[in-house]
Amino acid sequence: MGCSYTSDLINNQEDISEMKNNNDKSKENESITNEKNLSSIIKIQSIYRGMKLREKLNNIQQNITSQSITEDELTQLLNKYPPLDDNIKLEIISLKEYPTNKSKYYGEWNSEKKERHGRGISLWLDGSKYLGYWVNDKTNIKGKLIHSNGDIYEGEWLDNMPNGKGIYYNKDGTIYEGDWKNDYQDGNGKETWVNGSWYEGEYKNGKKHGKGRFFWADGSSYEGNFENNHFRGKGTYIFSDKRKYEGNWENNKFNGYGIFTWPDGKKYIGNYKNDKKEGYGEFIWNNDKRYRGNWKNGKQNGEGEYFLPTEKIWKKGIWKNGKRIKWIN
Repeated sequence: MGCSYTSDLINNQEDISEMKNNNDKSKENESITNEKNLSSIIKIQSIYRGMKLREKLNNIQQNITSQSITEDELTQLLNKYPPLDDNIKLEIISLKEYPTNKSKYYGEWNSEKKERHGRGISLWLDGSKYLGYWVNDKTNIKGKLIHSNGDIYEGEWLDNMPNGKGIYYNKDGTIYEGDWKNDYQDGNGKETWVNGSWYEGEYKNGKKHGKGRFFWADGSSYEGNFENNHFRGKGTYIFSDKRKYEGNWENNKFNGYGIFTWPDGKKYIGNYKNDKKEGYGEFIWNNDKRYRGNWKNGKQNGEGEYFLPTEKIWKKGIWKNGKRIKWIN
């Protein structure tokens, strides 16, 4: 009987340490950050630059191809947006140049206050262009900003900054559609990438923060809590090969209580630390053999119990670095 215990235990220990598969991608204790290149993916953010940046253009010293504002553009703008209903008398000016930053304006104008007001187009020295509403010389209500690098924001504005609902088209194909606050993603939104990956959920100050869902092009996914662009709190991660972790996270790693399941029926229920089993936990094989007890650095370590379903008994022992040292009973 002693020999059968040892043979079964050694074989099953190998399943735990090597996770049965022969490639690193299948190791359950592999860092999720490495598995998904998560540190680069989760931090991908389009560079959202608002009207404040335009104020710095007078410091730019470079040769730029001359740009122009056409009458057709203004006509299209006037047809797209209805006039403001604020009883302010306006005129249309053909061209107004601002010497401080060399920007040009073409559109409705408050001649009394001598400021942009209503529907108009501004063109900056670097080639950036805004087409939309102005209120008291600031971009407001609705409009489109075309950045010099090809990025586009179209949506709602408040005092020179995106505020409300809007869409940002990055030149690399990334698209964000959702809520904005003071030039940052803030509220609910959806971000999509050209490779098919997407995120939908809550944002705060330009970062994924709160409840959300992230789906990758390879079929893997995470659904749960985010904090400053990181997995933190409760969440479920499903690998592309259908392995699943459901539990607590901190800084994109398994930390705290969690349940890890394999497609072939194996399961671990217990505590984790930095992606590895740590503390008390139970491992269940698909043939109903079990180990429950202490873990350290991803391996059985300390006192534990091993169950053989054919014998229907639990046997206590001491483990160190994944190997049984001795039986207690």
